Amino acid sequence: MSDFKTKIFPEPELEFGDQHHHPDPRLGLLQAGPLQTNLGDTIKVGVVGSALTVEKSGEFLDAIEDGFEGKTEKHPNLHPDFPGLRNQNPYRCRFEMVAADVGLLTKGQIEKIAKEPSDARAVEMAVDAVMEQLEKLEAHHERPDVVMVSLPVKLIERVWRNEQARDDEVVEYEAAEAKAGKETSPNFRGLLKARAMNLRFSIEIVWEDVINPDAKIPRKIKENSDRQTQDRADLAWNLMTTLYYKGSGKVPWRRLPEEGEFTACYIGISFFKDADTDEIWTSAAQMFDERGRGFILRGGPAQLESRGRHPFLTIDEAHKLTESALAAYKSVHRTMPARVIVMKTSRFREDEAEGVGKALDEAGVELRDLVWIHESYSVKVLRDGDFPVLRGTFVELDGNGLLYTNGSIPYYGTYPGLYVPNPLLLCPHPQSESTIEQIAKEVFSLTKVNWNSTQMNQRLPIPIRAARKVGDVLKYVPLGQRVSSDYRKYI
Repeated sequence: MSDFKTKIFPEPELEFGDQHHHPDPRLGLLQAGPLQTNLGDTIKVGVVGSALTVEKSGEFLDAIEDGFEGKTEKHPNLHPDFPGLRNQNPYRCRFEMVAADVGLLTKGQIEKIAKEPSDARAVEMAVDAVMEQLEKLEAHHERPDVVMVSLPVKLIERVWRNEQARDDEVVEYEAAEAKAGKETSPNFRGLLKARAMNLRFSIEIVWEDVINPDAKIPRKIKENSDRQTQDRADLAWNLMTTLYYKGSGKVPWRRLPEEGEFTACYIGISFFKDADTDEIWTSAAQMFDERGRGFILRGGPAQLESRGRHPFLTIDEAHKLTESALAAYKSVHRTMPARVIVMKTSRFREDEAEGVGKALDEAGVELRDLVWIHESYSVKVLRDGDFPVLRGTFVELDGNGLLYTNGSIPYYGTYPGLYVPNPLLLCPHPQSESTIEQIAKEVFSLTKVNWNSTQMNQRLPIPIRAARKVGDVLKYVPLGQRVSSDYRKYI
């Protein structure tokens, strides 16, 4: 690895309304509004929760109208004010709570779930109770566009299980999944999203401490879930952006394409274990087009290496998955993409690459990049001084690329993370057309496509991050049941 060169990419620009662009999602929304504006004047928000969390949700939405002050004294760009939803409304539409008398979980229901000795049964009871209220809202004459599931602390204490490692923790995801045994109890979030998949609105799970400053989540649960404490302004920015996306179906922003950039289809491949069996592995792909829209595809069975560490696709399954992704793209755009980028977090085996390549050849797609994104590479970059390396630091290593998507951000004036950042190693397959620097720059820009967060410190590009979110939900969807292609149903 003696031959290497370094570069620091500038923070990627995002596109908002009126073709305005800015690297900061918050300032971009404030200055120009969303990329795609809501067709109506109002997004109707329903709430499911206890009497207290429903009440506090309404109070929080009312308070948001006037805005919140951020922690601006030290890092004003990191914690800006939330301007409210009046004259400086970042979303250019109103949010209205509807059907407030529907969706109530009774004290008796919550107490019964809290006292249930079986973990698995407690989760299933909680999901059943929430689904009963969601179905009432579905049938209501004021059916909401999006529903907040505002979980009271007592339910969170009983049913919340965090199965994901920290996003910046060094772990090989598929290997960890492969070694894990059969679940002793289902994941509340995944099971609820699976059950609610075919409702006509999306849901957003909200913990009580988001809407109620007096609520206290036990430290152990907060640490296991790796939730960072946010001020009210940060909470407002993140929650309202998510409600806008889920309630309107419109994307707030997209990555700003390079001048002359070809139309592209991004495919992220992940693997998940079906919740009902230890034997069947199924692949999931999350496909994004250059407008930022997501499409969900459920692939076929995957194989497991003899050493038991990494699942993989056969030639036929890789071919079918890519063929399905292209067909979905064409159904929306009426044409094929000029370029396809396939990403996964395990090495591309030759039979996988051959299957993908065959499907692209048959579709007449000449431009392609197949990229293994390695999350646990041992080489690190050091920087003079007390702060970590800059986000966007890139090092070319013999045709591969080391990329820091987390790190110090000059625009913020600090490093916004809790842990020492770990780089991604980008390993293009020989089929790839682009240079490693071009691939790294594009991967970096794709970390900015996340409508659940408005901060610029996301580690993984959206195709990989989304594919994992999809797998967390699809593992609870029985084979043969209709799978929604709407990405909003999975996040």
